[in-house]
Amino acid sequence: MNTLNAMQCFCRIVDLESFASAATDLGVSTAQISKQISALESHLKVRLLNRTTRKVSPTEIGMLYYEKCQQILTDLGELESMIEQQGKEPQGVLKISAPIDFSTMYLMDVFTAFQQSHPKIQLDINLSDQFVSLIDEGLDVAIRIGDLPDSTLVAKRLSTTYLSHYAAPRYLRKHGIPQTLEELSEHQTLRYVMNGREFGSALQKSRWTMSCNNGRAMCEAAAHGAGIITKPNFMVLSYLRDGSLVELLSQHRRPPVGIYAVYQHRTHVPCKITHFVDFLADYFRDQDVWNHPLA
Repeated sequence: MNTLNAMQCFCRIVDLESFASAATDLGVSTAQISKQISALESHLKVRLLNRTTRKVSPTEIGMLYYEKCQQILTDLGELESMIEQQGKEPQGVLKISAPIDFSTMYLMDVFTAFQQSHPKIQLDINLSDQFVSLIDEGLDVAIRIGDLPDSTLVAKRLSTTYLSHYAAPRYLRKHGIPQTLEELSEHQTLRYVMNGREFGSALQKSRWTMSCNNGRAMCEAAAHGAGIITKPNFMVLSYLRDGSLVELLSQHRRPPVGIYAVYQHRTHVPCKITHFVDFLADYFRDQDVWNHPLA
């Protein structure tokens, strides 16, 4: 038994919840896949998968094995790509998806710097606040903020951010400063809404006065006294510096969430993707200013 091949087969079965789908994805027969898993379970002396006529799912020990296998395969793929790509120059079109406000505030300069340092690369950038499918949209890399629902993607953490509440001094002079989360329900608030859903707010029970699908516009409205917003700290840094917004209830900040670069493949990653992700990681290593809020 080739243990590495068996691990790859097992992981694809868990990802796709099907022997047949995994076989199609790997370009082998279902019988070959089944034989690999049987040999793997015999070797380990445990059952890794629960099989029904409708679905395949990992057992408890199977899920632990899956998580370790994923890490091993990721590390091996990155090592092989690193060795293979030594001396290669990235080239071609690199398709990127990234959040609108975060990109205009922090990413366009690093995108430009990357392209200038790799002149054979063409950047095709799609700005959207929605989590678009990398496969369906033919994307190479996506920049995402928050929880990552799709565990099949490779994710490299670039930085972190947190959400907190902010308002303009002029608003607070008129309406008072909330001292507890419960008091927020008595205030005017601004909602961030996309496709009819509200995101990133602890203020759903409050008396909202304005909703908008653009975070930067919400910050501008709040700075002019429209109400209280709940936004990531990187978005309000300039407003905090000039005093047009102040933080409220800092003791109730949301737990930090990650800012990630995500891509599809765990093995044979094109060098244009690995160079770009490494370039972003190096940049953000020195750009964590928003994680040190103004006192």
